[in-house]
Amino acid sequence: MTTQNIKNQIVTELKNYCQKHGFKDVVIGLSGGLDSAVVLALSCEALGSDHVHTIMMKTKYTSDNSINLAQEAADVNNVEHRVLDIQNSVDAIMSTLDFDSKVPVTEQNIQARVRGVISMAYSNEKGWFLLSCGNKSELAMGYCTLYGDMCGGLSPIGDVYKTEAYDIANLCNQEGKVFVPQGIIDRTPTAELAPNQKDTDSLPPYEVLDKILQNNIYGNEAPKTDIEIDIKRKFDNSFFKRLQSAPSIEVKR
Repeated sequence: MTTQNIKNQIVTELKNYCQKHGFKDVVIGLSGGLDSAVVLALSCEALGSDHVHTIMMKTKYTSDNSINLAQEAADVNNVEHRVLDIQNSVDAIMSTLDFDSKVPVTEQNIQARVRGVISMAYSNEKGWFLLSCGNKSELAMGYCTLYGDMCGGLSPIGDVYKTEAYDIANLCNQEGKVFVPQGIIDRTPTAELAPNQKDTDSLPPYEVLDKILQNNIYGNEAPKTDIEIDIKRKFDNSFFKRLQSAPSIEVKR
């Protein structure tokens, strides 16, 4: 399966899905990272830039680089873009709790869930269909927040491995109809929910992870090495998340 075929499938299915179910416009939480930028580009190709809207929801952990890259992605694709500061909302929820959080993921997930609430508020108010931006690699590992960044009615790249998402981004730029800024492609992947956070703090490098997922999880090879067994364990433990995730556009490989 070529990158071109994967991209064409997603664009066609996204367009058909929205037409069939009466959605003229979509909204995307734009983070300055690869996945949301790829979903943005594919949505613009499928529906037209006038029907795509993006929101950057920043916290105290959001870097200026992320804010600028998100703006660049919106500008280069000519979409309506908003920048909202959600830190006060995160702080309000943290201060409402009757405990002092000792678990870092608690605050991290609250940030993601505030983003989900705000994205859905725009969806309700404006009639925009919210797209989820998770990729297959992260969903397989449960590296996502239930009721947070997993919010949405459809996941355009939920059946696309992270390494394939990079290939799609590069193809978009080569074709020149829609774009993913090079700065987004080149940056180190991060959820940016904590200081100096990187995806590799929790996951193997994606080129390693994706091969194991393809061969040992979705493929026919039984996990044997320690890393393969650990990935299988995480895959099994995150089943409950995938069960509640937005439906993905299926890539027919």
